[in-house]
Amino acid sequence: MDFIKIALLYTVVLTAALTAVSCADKSVSKNSVSATDSTVFGIPEESGLYLLADTSIKGHAYTVYGGTKLSNKYHTIYLKVKDKNGRPVDDKALDLYPEMNMGQMKHGGPYEHPIPLGEGWYKSNVVFIMADIPDMGTGWHLHIIRGEETARDTVAIKIPVSPASLMRTTSSGTRDDSRVFLSCLLPDTVKQGKMPIQFLMNKMDHQHFPALDGYEVRFKTDMPGMRHDSPDNKGAVSAGNGYYEGLINFSMAGDWEINVELWKDGKKANQDEIKYHVHVTP
Repeated sequence: MDFIKIALLYTVVLTAALTAVSCADKSVSKNSVSATDSTVFGIPEESGLYLLADTSIKGHAYTVYGGTKLSNKYHTIYLKVKDKNGRPVDDKALDLYPEMNMGQMKHGGPYEHPIPLGEGWYKSNVVFIMADIPDMGTGWHLHIIRGEETARDTVAIKIPVSPASLMRTTSSGTRDDSRVFLSCLLPDTVKQGKMPIQFLMNKMDHQHFPALDGYEVRFKTDMPGMRHDSPDNKGAVSAGNGYYEGLINFSMAGDWEINVELWKDGKKANQDEIKYHVHVTP
């Protein structure tokens, strides 16, 4: 099945889930993850980042970077803001959110409020729950909000989001929390051996995607060509703000599957299959 057919099928499912809310002329509300963090973040090395988009509006220059090109999964993005004289803009009130314009409708996705890094830099984690769809709306935009509550400006910057080569964000119905999105933060390719594994879970609540704690993310590894799993895996438990941390072991090189189950209150909660593929090198 080609990408357009998959995207259209996904759109039907997503549209059905959003029918309770008309969002054609509403902005996307903020989600529940705070930018407050005791961790000290450094200013990124610009030469090591991938330029996603830039624009100048009302005398201010906005530049958006990522570690790589964007695809439909979890990404860390960076924003740099300068004034008309090229000086960095440090705005404690600055906020942002992603929004997908599909023509007939709009929807958001999970995100974290930006962390100011200093010298005009801001950092945010965003989950793009689907890729841009050709000939269907204008795709994903990053909305940047500036100013105080009484006089706020919003800048919308188009950012390209391509289909992921390996699925890293998927959704499932659940017993208690309706539809949730689970992002696996592993790279597509990893080295053989034991390593931490991290997931992010968000609940789909109309136009909100709040972080979701209170689950256990259990998983089994499988090497389809060899028909065996690997020992010493440790299921992921809540680390707060929707993040789950565990330990995974890939005992040999090759292509592996991670088959996931969501558990809550001692019972399996996911209603749909959750599976990720990983390529393991020696």
